[in-house]
Amino acid sequence: MEFTISQEILRNVTASNSSASMPGALFYREEEAFSGVNKIARKVMHDVELVFGYAPQAAADRSQLGKNAILYGTVGHSPMLLELEKKQLIDLSEIRGKREVFLFQVIDRPFEGVEKALIIAGSDKRGTIYGLFHLSERLGVSPLVDWANVKPQRKASFNLSEDLKFISKEPSVRFRGFFINDEWPAFGNWTMKNFGGFNAEMYEHVFELLLRLKGNYLWPAMWSARFYDDGPGLANAELADEYGVVMGASHHEPCLRYGEEYKYLRGKDSIYGDAWNFITNREGITKFWEDGLKRSGKYESVITVGMRGEADTAIMGNEATLADNIQLLREVLQTQNRLIQEQVHPNLSEVPRMLALYKEVEPFFYGDQTTPGLINSEELADVILMLCDDNHGNLRTLPTEEMRSHRGGYGMYYHFDYHGGPISYEWINSSYLPKIWEQMTMAYDFGVRDLWIVNVGDISTQEFPLSYFLDLAYDFEQWGTQAINKTDLYTKQWIQRQFAGVFHEDEMEKVFKLLTGYTRIAQKRRPEHMNSNVYHPVNYKETDHLLNQIDHLLNLANELVETVDEADLPVYYALVYYPAVGNLNLQKMWLLTGKNHYKAKLGEMEANKLAEQIRECMNRDRELVNQFHTIDHGRWYGMGLSEHIGFTQWNEDEAHNPILMHVLPANKPRLLVTIDGTTQRSEGSAWHINQLVMNDFLQPDVEEASFTISSISDLLAEYKITCNHSWLTCSSMGGSLNGKEKTMEVIHVKMDRSAIKGETAGHIVIEMPVGTCTIMVNVSNHDFSELPNMTFIETNGYISIEAEHYALNKEAVKENGEASRFEVIHGYGKTLSAVKAIPTTEYFTAGEDAPYLEYHFWVQEGGAYEIELYMQPSNPVTNEGTLLCGIQANEEEINVVSTLPEGYRVDDGNWAAGVLDHIRRHSTGIRCREGLNTLRIFAVSPGFVLEKLVIYPVGKQPADSYLGPAETYYVGKGKL
Repeated sequence: MEFTISQEILRNVTASNSSASMPGALFYREEEAFSGVNKIARKVMHDVELVFGYAPQAAADRSQLGKNAILYGTVGHSPMLLELEKKQLIDLSEIRGKREVFLFQVIDRPFEGVEKALIIAGSDKRGTIYGLFHLSERLGVSPLVDWANVKPQRKASFNLSEDLKFISKEPSVRFRGFFINDEWPAFGNWTMKNFGGFNAEMYEHVFELLLRLKGNYLWPAMWSARFYDDGPGLANAELADEYGVVMGASHHEPCLRYGEEYKYLRGKDSIYGDAWNFITNREGITKFWEDGLKRSGKYESVITVGMRGEADTAIMGNEATLADNIQLLREVLQTQNRLIQEQVHPNLSEVPRMLALYKEVEPFFYGDQTTPGLINSEELADVILMLCDDNHGNLRTLPTEEMRSHRGGYGMYYHFDYHGGPISYEWINSSYLPKIWEQMTMAYDFGVRDLWIVNVGDISTQEFPLSYFLDLAYDFEQWGTQAINKTDLYTKQWIQRQFAGVFHEDEMEKVFKLLTGYTRIAQKRRPEHMNSNVYHPVNYKETDHLLNQIDHLLNLANELVETVDEADLPVYYALVYYPAVGNLNLQKMWLLTGKNHYKAKLGEMEANKLAEQIRECMNRDRELVNQFHTIDHGRWYGMGLSEHIGFTQWNEDEAHNPILMHVLPANKPRLLVTIDGTTQRSEGSAWHINQLVMNDFLQPDVEEASFTISSISDLLAEYKITCNHSWLTCSSMGGSLNGKEKTMEVIHVKMDRSAIKGETAGHIVIEMPVGTCTIMVNVSNHDFSELPNMTFIETNGYISIEAEHYALNKEAVKENGEASRFEVIHGYGKTLSAVKAIPTTEYFTAGEDAPYLEYHFWVQEGGAYEIELYMQPSNPVTNEGTLLCGIQANEEEINVVSTLPEGYRVDDGNWAAGVLDHIRRHSTGIRCREGLNTLRIFAVSPGFVLEKLVIYPVGKQPADSYLGPAETYYVGKGKL
């Protein structure tokens, strides 16, 4: 017989609830249980009510239990579990002594009157809580049920097999959580309106979200809040401790004191002094830390140690030497360790502590060639060393093999939100799962396994990447390094958890396309980092192609709005529609602005229409924020308030809305011809440029191209097109534009290669009011079929290769049989995908033990060429400052190059360009021979992620663009 929960059982119990003697309670509540565990059980009972429509009952008296009962408890805090173990109904040795593990098992007849019982036994408090929420997940309840009001699909009954026994794994990462940061104006206004402050009523929801996502660690809001005062009083800390939430503090808030506390308590007459300065106010600062540890040391925490200046600045002035800073930080750590021994635990190894190697603290840790740093120091023996990304999702230094033996282990501070240079991003989600996977799996592979914390800003709209981040930290075996290209699977499962019963399968696929589509576009350029000069308005048609993608995604988003029930609309709006459409609309607005400016400078009347579209996008942005603030009875009010348009500085100061350019019409009928995808243009004047070139058909796989005719005036202007080639046709042979309703016409040119009889060029003549423009249409008649598949052909002065389109992926095998090879990361980067060498921790010697990718390409002329590598903007994994790869053209020697400019450092101009553009380009010279060539790219340093290669003759760089030249033709394209 299965364990069963059903509407019928719960309805009957509810109906008979007036009779106190009538058994039927579903949950058994032990008085010995942790109070926080019992509180979580009540939340799960509410989940059961949402699923079945009837509230289950709980009883502390076994005689009041129904035939099917849920028995939960924690090892060491549950006489009931010990009793069942003695009866040999369960075996607690399988979880005893483990970290955050639970047993989830169906047993027979634990007590008289109970026929089937579901046992949820935790190895510790959090283990039990995760076990209880595991039941919710099996019932189909989303972890976002409370936070985002995601309602589960109704069920008539729920069954568990009578022989079910599941033991959860120990979480992969010890401390896993998020940081509420940069919380004004959005989160701050939200919590003030809904809860009246940063208090326990608000944190109740944050803690529940964290625990349902299987996290356990939190840095609370700290810009203006004081966690240990705002509860009111210690209510925040007491609630966290009750739920088993491990509290921490940001990288510059040591000894369980928050930055705002010192601002509040300092003064000339304060016992803590009036200077956040360990040199001039050592006694006051020490007393401040001591009192923090006295007050809060009894709660479960990871204590931040170290010291930085106020408001996230350096600890000492610019005049201080590296040795001065290191010595001061050493004295700070010695003082803090003594205080922790006195106030928390005499054995420091029993107290989780963390030092953040953030910004200027990093060189204090490593030192330099003449000044020893704090690495391997006694003061840091058992301290978790928290490494950091560069605030834009790219890891910085990682533990060397020698460093990985550090007893305290390592942590990682990652960002989905950032308030700082080169430009902030704080509005809505712009994080992309494949990027998170690529970076955080490398962190884990390098031994960063003790603490993962991610800055989620306001939480709102970050629920999707946050779920992934915490699931990756909880179960690395399922989602980590071995789960390459599984982010799409994760996305589909996440959509199913939120929208089961809301959308049909085909609609779920639309949600999937929308989520992956908008986050991928944000990965090309975050919305706050967009402006009118990012994408080229015409080259390679990159702006038009992206606008088409955006319009397709916007249509999907709006189609789903039309199908979703009114009751389910708020959840879809908050989790998908608002972050997707907000992001896409803003990207569209800036793309249109770029086109508007370009066309206006050419005098095209189309610019005026574009200006109106930009205005519509601006209005739509405001509408979206207002709608977000009003849905679900104002549930998210305030969460959309972060500035996000036209940043010109690192923050919102001096930000610009789009500048609209309007064109005044010419005095006489005039038209302009432009070759789409290029900057070529002509009005047909005999005195000026009147011959244009269309090179699209030089690529053997291209069968259609286009040019555009545009109005320069608002007077009727006619045009006539002549083309006397049987193999070349135009979509229109004549027409007129008036510069008002009809400002432009795209003429599609198609060719029939089978009809070409040895010709290498054709001509299209456009007669216009000012004169005649001739387009020379060049055609390639080369037969490349004899060349090997995957051979790229130079037809228009350059070759562009997506990194995954190699001819050979050569792995390297060590003597012990371990293989290294490049793997393709699908969907990664700005165009198609990326390649990265696995294992991620390996260093290689090119030409000896290094895996390599081999590319084949054909050029018309031999000589000196440039190869430009397009790479993910990785930082070096060590403080040596190099990121190497090997390049070999034909039989030439392997050239090991550093892909970083000399002197590169995080925070310099090269770094800033890389994190804004989400790409780093590096060029180096190679020699090519006429005809077929071979190029090999060798892995050398960890962190090398290649997206694209562009090859061109020296001094003849392809036309400028944001994404780089579109991929050119290769043999077998479209047939493989």
